[in-house]
Amino acid sequence: MALRVGYYFRETAQGLRRNGLVAFAAVSTAFIALFLLGQALLVSREVDLIIEATTGGVEVSVFLQKTISPTQQAHIGDLLSQMPEVGSVHFESQQEAYEHAQRLWADNEALLRNIGPESLPASFRVKLKDPERFPVVSARLSGEPGIDVIKDNRQVLNRLFAVIRVLRVWGISLAVVMLLSAAALIGNTVRLAVFNRRKEIGIMRLVGATNWHIRLPFLIEGIIEGLLGAAAAVLLLFIVKGAFIDNLRGVIQFIPFVGTRDVLFAAKWIFPLGGIVAALGSLIAMRRFLED
Repeated sequence: MALRVGYYFRETAQGLRRNGLVAFAAVSTAFIALFLLGQALLVSREVDLIIEATTGGVEVSVFLQKTISPTQQAHIGDLLSQMPEVGSVHFESQQEAYEHAQRLWADNEALLRNIGPESLPASFRVKLKDPERFPVVSARLSGEPGIDVIKDNRQVLNRLFAVIRVLRVWGISLAVVMLLSAAALIGNTVRLAVFNRRKEIGIMRLVGATNWHIRLPFLIEGIIEGLLGAAAAVLLLFIVKGAFIDNLRGVIQFIPFVGTRDVLFAAKWIFPLGGIVAALGSLIAMRRFLED
């Protein structure tokens, strides 16, 4: 068994040396495809982090009338707490609203001089389990006594989610196209290796070698090319994170950025896909010359 494994890897190494330039092109294509896939995954994660930061606090603000009674206020709070779409509810008093305004407009002293706690309404700040469900709360509270305005981010979030969907579809589509290109190029590399060794393969068949015994070195060659491309893609993702993203983290503090855990998550997809795509490309390429 050990001798057979050694034979397969020796044959694979010889194949890579014989077709070095084509193999390099296949590895490069796999690297570009898998790097784009990793970028798409990281962009998707970055968008999720920004959504959590921008809409994770308040998706719906229920501003109360100044004349609202304690009973009406308690009733509205109970309604919100019982809604399955609501993750949490925070009551913000007039004093808390004023303190929040002071932090928000700290650079605008003229504006702060003209407002006080009594000029700002109390409100319920509602965090939703799913930001895309934000119209539900507004619809259910409409017409309740004691409510002045129900403010949600419907228009802003609709545009945000539309942009997010386009970015994700574009990124994944580009990665899929590149993966297919990588599979085709790896398949061509294996096909060329098979063609160059067709006389040797004919001799092996004459002495009774099975097709799978002949195929396996070429299959391993293709998988190694895919995994090398995957390793280069993951390495570059870590370089980009360290050289650019980590530097932005210290400069732009109010935006969350992807971290090491997110790159490792992308790597969990990149390595298996690199091997699978390469294996499929190799198997398809060998069918013409090595049919069962």
